[in-house]
Formats: sequence, C-alpha cells, structure tokens
Amino acid sequence: MRPMRAVSRYVSRYDRGTFALVIAGSYALLVIAATGYVEISTRQPGSQGLEALVLLAITSPTSQLLIFLPVASFNPTISLLMYTVTGLFQAWILWLIARGRRKSTAPAGAPGSGMTDVPTREP
Repeated sequence: MRPMRAVSRYVSRYDRGTFALVIAGSYALLVIAATGYVEISTRQPGSQGLEALVLLAITSPTSQLLIFLPVASFNPTISLLMYTVTGLFQAWILWLIARGRRKSTAPAGAPGSGMTDVPTREP
C-alpha cells in the first residue's frame, strides 16, 4: 500500500500527472506484454521468429535505430532486452511530455502544507 501512496503523491505534484500516468503506464504495460508474447512465441517449435515484429512495431520509432546495431544479429536475447529497454525509455519520455508543469507549492499555513498555525501577536 505504501508504494501506491508514494506514486499517488508524486503524480499529484504535476498539472496533468494522473493523465500522464495513464498514458505512460499503459504504454509500458503494452511493451512488457509484447515482450512476454515474443519471448514465449519464439520458443515454440516451428517458430520462424517473425513474432518479434510485434515488439519492433510497438517500440517504433526508437527501435528502428537498433536495427543497425550489429549486436542484435548475434544474440537474440540481448536484442529482445534492448527492444524492451527502448520501449520503456519511450514510456518515460511520454511521462515527461504529458505530465505538464509542476504545481506551485501550497502557501505556508495552508491546510496540508505541513506547517502548523503559529499564533501571531496583535499590536
């Protein structure tokens, strides 16, 4: 329950934090689900590996730059990991773009600001 509260507090600091969390979180879950699908389906007998195009399409356009790296042709496990990291990087970029500006802090003495009401002396 604590991690959920921490995420909620962090998200509420921004103008469109909840909206950004929905967008970026959905995309990150889609990338992880596609990675799981590709990992399971390519290990099936008779698979030609074309299922990896699903992950390539989901993590596009950044993943298209990874095609030119020679590492991907030697080790398919590293290639799958690189595409997944690329998709999660894009989810983080979506979060940064969609969250908006940081809300201004509450004035001192406002409820929830953490400062207690200090009695003032009247002249």
